[in-house]
Amino acid sequence: MKTVSEIIGKIANELIFFSFDRSDVLRVRPQVREKNVRFIRIWSSIQIIYWLFCLCMSMHDEAYMRCRAIYEVSLALCAAALILSALPASKMNWHIWPAALAAEFSLLGSGVFIARNLAPKTIMIFASVLLAPIMYINSTVQTAVILLADILLFLLVGRRGMDQDTYGWTLSNMIIFSSIGALVGHFINKDRFERCIFAESAVRYAESSAELAELQTRYAYYDHMTELRNRRSYAEKLDELAKDLPPDCCVIMADVNGLKVTNDTFGHEAGDELIIGSAECLRQSFIDNDQIYRIGGDEFCVIVNGSEKQVTECLKQMEEIGSRWKGEYVDGVSLSYGFASAEEFDDIDRMLKTADKRMYAFKNNYYMKRQK
Repeated sequence: MKTVSEIIGKIANELIFFSFDRSDVLRVRPQVREKNVRFIRIWSSIQIIYWLFCLCMSMHDEAYMRCRAIYEVSLALCAAALILSALPASKMNWHIWPAALAAEFSLLGSGVFIARNLAPKTIMIFASVLLAPIMYINSTVQTAVILLADILLFLLVGRRGMDQDTYGWTLSNMIIFSSIGALVGHFINKDRFERCIFAESAVRYAESSAELAELQTRYAYYDHMTELRNRRSYAEKLDELAKDLPPDCCVIMADVNGLKVTNDTFGHEAGDELIIGSAECLRQSFIDNDQIYRIGGDEFCVIVNGSEKQVTECLKQMEEIGSRWKGEYVDGVSLSYGFASAEEFDDIDRMLKTADKRMYAFKNNYYMKRQK
């Protein structure tokens, strides 16, 4: 059987956190407070219009005239609530308490009293408005505190301003409406928190799904070491170019010089650094980084749109950047390269074969010079 403490704990959790997870409630509470402050602002404005109407009526109608003092107090309270609700929200939203107290008291105390003095039919109007506005505070406990404060305030003020019969009738109706209002307000606020929590969870899920999709795309189409596009992305690009080859397309095949010697002399960490450095030199030399591919261990391909002159300038820039590059293990990066353009060939396969052949000719020449 459940212990008394467990039952009390569950009731307290329902009243304070609406049976949601405490962390979820605290996280969305600022959103709910903002909605509640906005509601006070709107509700206070509506009440101000109503009390101004009643003041105007009190100048001509004897029934309204008997309640003139109540209208003035209510108008002042609603004006105070409107001003407080318009203040910039602090972290604790301190102004929501007096604003709610003012708006609620002007309805509960003044409304029921006026309903008693003017006409029985007006009780229906005030009954409906008294059940609605318990949306100010963020927990049922806080709502109950506000309503209790309203009743205590009426006990202090009301006894002096009305006869015993009217005072008792008004007080009993205040208690009835407060109880019903607190119950309705509990479910209204619970629904509001549930909506905020659900909306936030949906946003977080969408963000995490988008991040996961982006991560999956990077793993599928990008090389982990260099963060350049990988061989799968390269193959899809070749399929695209086979169907539609731009007239200014150029392909550059590049291969890292001295990788085996670096691996054998300094280790694979130095070799990895040389590959990463080569990728960085390519990245700095060609504007469109999304068209640079790592297609093998030390092999790269660059596919760009431009003239042969522009490509030649980019390759010269790559050589200059590579000569200045410094790493932890290796100083300087050198790549053998060869390129071909759509001006020479109208077929992407022939362009790649030609660029590859020229790259190997460059590499052989590079090693022959090193041996001399």
